[in-house]
Amino acid sequence: MRYLKSDSGFTLIEILIAIVILSVALLSVASTSISVIKGNAVSNNVTEAVALAQDMIEDLRNKNFYLGSDGVLGGGDDTISTELVNSNTTNDTYSENADLFASPDHAYAIDANGNEDRTTLLNSPSLTLSASYLRRGWVIKEDNNPVTGMKTLIVVVGWSEGGFNRYIKVTTVIAGMRYLGMPGTI
Repeated sequence: MRYLKSDSGFTLIEILIAIVILSVALLSVASTSISVIKGNAVSNNVTEAVALAQDMIEDLRNKNFYLGSDGVLGGGDDTISTELVNSNTTNDTYSENADLFASPDHAYAIDANGNEDRTTLLNSPSLTLSASYLRRGWVIKEDNNPVTGMKTLIVVVGWSEGGFNRYIKVTTVIAGMRYLGMPGTI
């Protein structure tokens, strides 16, 4: 007698085990995707903050900074843009990003939408963080370091993200140009 039953195929237990394995794999992919999305958001904010800091560094590098005929920083004949004046000497000893951000020498005013008003320069402002946008300020250190006639520029950008305050700091050194007041003497 011949049976019509075939022994090939999957049993119910094998199918259930395959479904469980597939479910675990899909859940791990989903949790990894969430981590990647959060990481991309952090990366986007860091990239924007670095771009803002670099932009400010380049802007400050283009400001007037002439040492005068004596060639010494702090002489009475220096010609220095307001943006490059050390207006808050208490921050000269700060090294932590949060401290530098909280009491910079200068910053531009921020409107209600988070946009900088580049026409209003704030000297020795007190900056606070906002969850909605990035803030930036800068510190000028007249430390004649690494050599006489140089200033250290520190631009700090801060923002709030996920309940944490985050900061980016970009530092550079600029040299004052010697100006004797005559054409061709720079």
